Amino acid sequence: MSKDTITAPELLNLINDRSVTIVHIMSRRAFVEYRIKGSIWIPYYEIEDHVFTQIDKNKTVVTYCKDESCMSSHIAAKILRDNGYNALVYRGGVKEWKSLGYPSESG
Repeated sequence: MSKDTITAPELLNLINDRSVTIVHIMSRRAFVEYRIKGSIWIPYYEIEDHVFTQIDKNKTVVTYCKDESCMSSHIAAKILRDNGYNALVYRGGVKEWKSLGYPSESG
């Protein structure tokens, strides 16, 4: 594991931590259908366009997308880090999170 990534158990431990913002970067539809509990929706293209003012710079940001093959969450975290945020990537994405039965939301 690199210093820029976080595992599912590590993220599970942070889910109720108010100093962490979990960011779902996929489509609005995907966000409504299934998301990690407590996450907010900021689509990848907005982060790519540097539209992320709703993220508190004093918080740790964790980005995630579909699964381990999705590189968008890595690129989004790098953009955030390049702009002064402490950003990590949850590589497993919704696919791993769902398979583990960890807390989620929909609607």
